[in-house]
Amino acid sequence: MSSPVSSWLPALTPHRLRQVWYAPLLALAMGLMMVRLLVMARLLDVAGFGAFSGGILVSSTFCMLGCLGLQSMLQREWPVRIVRRQERRALVLAMQGWLVAAGCAFVAAVWLPILPWTGMSGTLLLVGVVHGLSQQVFLLATVDRRSRGDAVGYAWQNLSRAGLAFVLSVLAAHLTASALWALWVDAVATFALAWRFFAHSLARAFTGARGLTAIAMQRLPRVRWRSALTLMTIGIVGFVQLNVDRWLAAGRLDVSGFAQYSFAWIVLSMAQSAQAVVGALVHPALARRYAAHGSRVAFGTCLRASVALLVVGICTGLLLVPVLKQAAQYWYPGYGEAVGLIPLFLGIGVLRVSDFWSGFLIATGHEHRLLLVNVLAMALALVVWLYVASSPRDSGGELLSVGWLAAFLSALSYLGVVAASWGIQKG
Repeated sequence: MSSPVSSWLPALTPHRLRQVWYAPLLALAMGLMMVRLLVMARLLDVAGFGAFSGGILVSSTFCMLGCLGLQSMLQREWPVRIVRRQERRALVLAMQGWLVAAGCAFVAAVWLPILPWTGMSGTLLLVGVVHGLSQQVFLLATVDRRSRGDAVGYAWQNLSRAGLAFVLSVLAAHLTASALWALWVDAVATFALAWRFFAHSLARAFTGARGLTAIAMQRLPRVRWRSALTLMTIGIVGFVQLNVDRWLAAGRLDVSGFAQYSFAWIVLSMAQSAQAVVGALVHPALARRYAAHGSRVAFGTCLRASVALLVVGICTGLLLVPVLKQAAQYWYPGYGEAVGLIPLFLGIGVLRVSDFWSGFLIATGHEHRLLLVNVLAMALALVVWLYVASSPRDSGGELLSVGWLAAFLSALSYLGVVAASWGIQKG
């Protein structure tokens, strides 16, 4: 009779053993990005950190377009193209994403400065758009590794970007005391890395960039735009769910108040980064499981990943609450108002890190149902928040009031997508 240990040995192939390094590498990458935000809060004054946070908000708002849905379509289709040995089709779609992203950035750069944005200069808006474009093309350039299940390779890509962005943007902030320069050098470095990674994908497929660009432009009208735009709409709704509280804070709070809220929002920023990094491997796995075995097997994979992250997140969050409170009060006395938001934001972060159900709905082709669930959840969350915010019992202050909007949006969306996913696998 074989021992329990020996029964595991056949599964421990050299490739799988190599992937064990994925977790510490990604943890280091995420840690660098979190430390960068904290360093920025120290190097820049409160107004400067507010400007830096505003530029990041514009950047992430641009990324919500997702190349008009082509990014989500690429994440869903590239793993399937690998299985079917049709990788060049995936590269064409990726290049179309690059072209569409550049077009969206041009339109945004022309129109954003003339819109009545409160508290943000035209220069900050433009730099934010360029920064967003760099993040968008970086995401496109890393889909190859994610789709192949190369966890370590993807982790190295993220660590390279995090390390370069940390060094250059912190150096720029130290030398110039300018949020604009910090965002600008981050964008330039990210562009360079994105092109390097994408060029490696082209070389793997023995395809040149010039010829691929011509094919991508020629086939743009033949893209399944209905599906792509649906995915884009889902991305927009998802972005609103994750970031509407920040825009509300930017509109309702003064510069100092927005900086306070943005400082506390570092917790949610890291939670979303962690979910994106882990999801970059889980979502392609869901697509592969669905393509090979159907929705029930894919649902099981999603359930195990979500429950595991939920349990780990709750345990970690309970330990982090007192630590983060003490650290914030000691190292950042100027951000004392933000400390009260830490427990609430840690709870929201746990839900966001453990949410792979949206990826399950997209992988199984139920993006329309996902859109409906998210819209309904967002409408209900806004109704609940408006009632709570207007109640005399709400005495937590303006910062906490805006934070509760983020909590209602996350909780109701999470419950909605879980219910929708359960219904699909049962049907």
